[in-house]
Amino acid sequence: MKKNYIVVAIIVLLNSNLLFSQVENTFYGINAGTNNTGNFSTSFGVSALYSNSGNSNSGFGWNSLKYSVGSFNCAFGNDAMKYNSTGFLNSAFGTRSLEANSTGNSNIAIGHRSLGLNTTGSRNTAVGYGALTKANGDNNIALGYLAPRSLLYGNSNIFIGNETGVYLESGDYNVFLGNVRLNSAPTTNRVAGNTLDRTIIFADGEGSQRIFISKLGNTGIGLGNNIIPNNRLDVGGGVVIGKNYTPNFNANSGFIAPKNGLLVEGRVGFGTSDPQNKLEITHGTNGFSGLRFTNLTSNYLPSATQTTDKFLSVNQNGDVVLQKMASASVSSNVLTSSGNQMSSNVSNIIGTAPIVNSISNFINSNNQLITTVNGVSSAPISLPFGEFNEIDGSTTNELQTLTQSGNTITLSQGGGSFTIPTFVDTDSQSLSLNGNILSISNGNSVTLPTYSGTDSQNLSISGNTISISNGNSITFPTTNIVGGSNVTITGSGTTTSPYQISSVDTSLYANNGVINQATTVGGNRVVDMNDRNIWFNTSTSATNGKLYIGSSPNYNNATGSYKLFVEGGIMTEKVKVALRSTNNWADYVFEKDYNLLPLNEVEKYIQKNKHLPGVKSAEELAENGLDIAEMQSKHMEKIEELTLYIIEQNKKLQQQNDEIQLLKNQMNEIIQKMK
Repeated sequence: MKKNYIVVAIIVLLNSNLLFSQVENTFYGINAGTNNTGNFSTSFGVSALYSNSGNSNSGFGWNSLKYSVGSFNCAFGNDAMKYNSTGFLNSAFGTRSLEANSTGNSNIAIGHRSLGLNTTGSRNTAVGYGALTKANGDNNIALGYLAPRSLLYGNSNIFIGNETGVYLESGDYNVFLGNVRLNSAPTTNRVAGNTLDRTIIFADGEGSQRIFISKLGNTGIGLGNNIIPNNRLDVGGGVVIGKNYTPNFNANSGFIAPKNGLLVEGRVGFGTSDPQNKLEITHGTNGFSGLRFTNLTSNYLPSATQTTDKFLSVNQNGDVVLQKMASASVSSNVLTSSGNQMSSNVSNIIGTAPIVNSISNFINSNNQLITTVNGVSSAPISLPFGEFNEIDGSTTNELQTLTQSGNTITLSQGGGSFTIPTFVDTDSQSLSLNGNILSISNGNSVTLPTYSGTDSQNLSISGNTISISNGNSITFPTTNIVGGSNVTITGSGTTTSPYQISSVDTSLYANNGVINQATTVGGNRVVDMNDRNIWFNTSTSATNGKLYIGSSPNYNNATGSYKLFVEGGIMTEKVKVALRSTNNWADYVFEKDYNLLPLNEVEKYIQKNKHLPGVKSAEELAENGLDIAEMQSKHMEKIEELTLYIIEQNKKLQQQNDEIQLLKNQMNEIIQKMK
């Protein structure tokens, strides 16, 4: 009986350390590590690391890291990292923390259900009950109870505060500090709501937002909750600027800026970076101050009663100063002129004004006279219209028109007429003989001499030969027409057999591009290549030069420099696509420096983008078309990558088989020793 107890103890020890090629594993609890194949792992609790195949994992609690494939994970709490697949370097502390994590890595979750529904997100840190509980994304930091409560997807966010970021469902690169509650159903884009990016919000513990910095860099202070600032700085309330300013400590000390006002200590410059007074305005144009009083214009009539003899003026530096009016008594009054300048001196107060030296008159299109003196225009003065009478007493100008009748052109209103010469068409002429008068049609004639006692003679024509009976004959030159083998000339040139020129169409097309049906064979236009090539030269067509086969030409700009477009497809017995160089083929996959993505990263990419890495999406191919050479090379790249993955997996399987065989041999040795 004692021997049996020893055997059972040895089997339990082997189950903890050696079974299924395990090395240095420790499991405590029902079903803990039952199907474990990993190494250097530790579990405490029912079904903890139940089907673990990763290495260096630690699971403490019921179902913690139950199905893990990844390595270097720590899970403390019931269901902590329960469904982890290939995720690695994760730390979960709290019941159901990182419970649904599948492929995410380098996450830290502290608190009940923190990062509970994260499946693929990586490098997240969540501290607090339910922190980032629904979120999926990368590089997020959350510190506080249910921070943020509603976030479903986001990256690189920072949340600090209990329930901060309430109603935020998606967003990236945000920073929330304090009890930030967004608008649940915003009705304008000026209010922060369910979606927000690159925004910084500081709020107090009661939920009052103090500072709001938008994604455009605009800053709002004291605007109220969720109001997105529209300017570089929007302030609700007063602003005090000054390095020596001291806030109020009691009712009688310091200064308070007025509501929606500005209290500035030091100098303020508008249009200048170096103000020389408390307030300096630089307009940029001499004679203009840059200061405007909307309700104090030259049209304002001051009170008739003058109660002071002081007024505001400017000194030589442009500073506004208070001056006193001179006494009402006039000690002297001198008026002088020099050139175009008039000067006055009244009690030593000198004034100048230009003498009129420029005057012009102008009559506009409305028959109005405008006089301009020294650049100042007068009001328009309407001038009367004059009366004009013609010889016939009419006050209107008669219109004249040109008319044509035959070859005569006439000008109306007694303007006379003239006749264009008549030209006779002399293109077609013929000879005729009447008695002894020889005539040419549309031309002159000649009377042949009459001879008495001579034989009667007649003119006759045959072809291009004219003969006189009992006399000689004249032969006109023969007309030669050269038109190629498809041009023929028939007839003898006589009245009964005139010349006839005809041709047979043997060209590729006729009638502006339409194939002549009369010259087709079996519905086809047959072109004999005659041991020659066809070259469509596009060197003179920088923009076009394309060939289109189909019903509706559509030269898509996205096709680049392609020359041949075919609707409906191409049927051929063989297609050979030339490669420009060896760089266009996928042999680079087998180079030592080729970056072969790990399978877990490939899985993450597919889940996010719905296609393989390096392969264009369906949307891109639908828009730009499919390059056969490029796609064939890409297919070969993926085949070679699959080959590398298979080789790697085969090595792992071979190693595992060797380890299993070694352990079997060790087990057999132990069993033999126990007999």
